[in-house]
Amino acid sequence: MAKREREKRQGKLIKDSSIWHETIRAKLDGRFQTTQFSNFARCGNESIYRTCKSCRAVESFAYQCSIKWCPKCNWRITARRREILERWARRIEQPKHIVLTQKNFPILTRKALREHQKNLARIRRNEVFAAVKGGCLSIEITNEGNGWHLHSHWLVDARWVDSGKLAVEWGKLCGQSFGVVKVKDLRDEGYLREVSKYVVKGSEMATWPAEQIMEFVSAVKGRRFFFAFGTLFKQGAAIRAEIKAEKEPVRPCECGCTDFIFESEVDALLSEIRNGKKRK
Repeated sequence: MAKREREKRQGKLIKDSSIWHETIRAKLDGRFQTTQFSNFARCGNESIYRTCKSCRAVESFAYQCSIKWCPKCNWRITARRREILERWARRIEQPKHIVLTQKNFPILTRKALREHQKNLARIRRNEVFAAVKGGCLSIEITNEGNGWHLHSHWLVDARWVDSGKLAVEWGKLCGQSFGVVKVKDLRDEGYLREVSKYVVKGSEMATWPAEQIMEFVSAVKGRRFFFAFGTLFKQGAAIRAEIKAEKEPVRPCECGCTDFIFESEVDALLSEIRNGKKRK
């Protein structure tokens, strides 16, 4: 029953993600002509062809852009991240979930994001984090009509984090008398949804006007929104190797070959034309 429920939720998510994707694509079409937008527009709407090098059998798969704000891709990125965090959380004794927020502001710029990320690095080096052995943080951006809101979710390995002192120190960095912070002991796995969540929800981004979407896309391009440090950073490679070792190997072709050529629709068409010329 649980498996059936998960499959049902995943099916709904895929359907909803496609609607959010197409809404965003329609709003940006003709306004944001870049390679990034071109890849975003192709996501789920074009195919990638896999050709067996041995028997030349061809299979097609939906193209994925893997852009951090794409509604069709960000849930896959989150699922991979969550798998790593689940394994790491089982290895530590004192997991804590921390939330840091700052006041809303009217215009989202690369400079504003860069300063926010610098403040996150500064607070991590602050004495209030002295007992933290390691962890990660994920930045989320929202805009519900009253300005841009930046906040971060942290999963840390620490026996104690003083929330009162953290609020004061974080407030100083943000230019506020105090910052709004939360420090929670982890009683269930709900924190994993928060720490590994998207930089922006597709359902929210799809409601923004085109100018606001363009402001967001321009500001976040090339910037990271998930960071690991301390013990998690050190153990990350081993955890990823562990997950990879448990994954099923690449499904071979019916002929038994596992060596393939991957091509886009355009590349595949050009190959057909070239091969057709050769046959003549």
